[in-house]
Amino acid sequence: MTTSVSKAAAPAESRRSRLGLVAVGLLAAVMAAGFGILAAHTGQTPGIVPQTVTYDITDTSVEINYTVAKGKGDDVRCTVDAYDTDFAVLAQKEVSAPPGTSSVKGAETLQTPRRATGARIRDCRKV
Repeated sequence: MTTSVSKAAAPAESRRSRLGLVAVGLLAAVMAAGFGILAAHTGQTPGIVPQTVTYDITDTSVEINYTVAKGKGDDVRCTVDAYDTDFAVLAQKEVSAPPGTSSVKGAETLQTPRRATGARIRDCRKV
């Protein structure tokens, strides 16, 4: 006479622990995605998009061409600046994008005490 031993069913605890690990993993993934979205938008003003188009550098000046996209009714102020290799600001000027248009193109010439390495438009805000 042979006796057969049936296999024991998987304990319910291992199923619960796997389900718990999956839930924790999904929660961590959702939180990481949310943190990534927040980090990507830090320091930006919603609805205002400044863009440096070109800049031309000489020994004592920088000519910068820029655009600012914004809401049609918004009065926006931005800073254009020229900087050196250490990103120290050599010259800067505040420019405005008045209400009534949704896009503004502009050009500024900044006088610098020495040769700059770049220029940009930054720090746009509604007034």
